[in-house]
Amino acid sequence: MKHEEIRPSKSENDIVDMILKDHEPLKQLIKIMKNTEKDLDERADAFAEFAPLLIAHSKPEEQSLYVFMKGNEDLRELGFEGDVEHTLADQLVEEIMRTEDPDLWGARVKVLAELVEHHIEEEEEELLPEFRKESESADRERLGSLFLDLKVKLLERGGEETPHESKMGDGKSSVH
Repeated sequence: MKHEEIRPSKSENDIVDMILKDHEPLKQLIKIMKNTEKDLDERADAFAEFAPLLIAHSKPEEQSLYVFMKGNEDLRELGFEGDVEHTLADQLVEEIMRTEDPDLWGARVKVLAELVEHHIEEEEEELLPEFRKESESADRERLGSLFLDLKVKLLERGGEETPHESKMGDGKSSVH
């Protein structure tokens, strides 16, 4: 079921616009990660860039947008659905970083890319339009400021809610 396209708001602090902007580089990296015709090094480089971007986006989204949605009767289930999909993506990222078998690594990266791609599509076609319809501009701006603050704090801490970059290495695990 297609919903109307989300048009940018007039406010630069609208959380919907911030989320849409964050999705763009993720979508580009997903294309590479899903493409089994690409060599493993190229897909590994894409994953190494993708994982920190995903975390820097998803954790603040969970702590701002999803918290708000779960407190709204009409948006509650969508908020929980987003949380569940984020949890699955987090688990896959962890598994990928521990994977040594190149074929298993490639399979997990492809599944992660497909999962996040599906999640982004649902957010853009269902969740965000429904959220925009059910929320006030002031709420979206307040949540946008919170989202940005949480993102900055997470990046300043080096993404402590995820494996540290030193643990991630170059993102390629032992697949080479």
